[in-house]
Amino acid sequence: MRLMESDPAHHWSLTELAAELHLAPGYLVRLFKSSTGLPPMAYLSRHRVELAADRLLHTDQLISRIGEAVGWPDQNYFARRFKSHYGLSATTYRARFTRA
Repeated sequence: MRLMESDPAHHWSLTELAAELHLAPGYLVRLFKSSTGLPPMAYLSRHRVELAADRLLHTDQLISRIGEAVGWPDQNYFARRFKSHYGLSATTYRARFTRA
């Protein structure tokens, strides 16, 4: 988890992650799911979208820059992933939750 969280913008693959940890990919998935309830790539996706939400609320960075910083440089893909998780676009999320 820490490895992926330390560099969310990196284009992680299950094979690369398993190699970094000296584990077989299937075994890594089982360990990860037993610990977090999610497979590694689903965990990374959730971490990225939650990191993006935090940056939307606590920085004035452009939304496209936030997407790049969390590992989704394709603006359309970032928009779909964000909306799928929160049910709101990143723009709406920022506007709704940063107002006092």
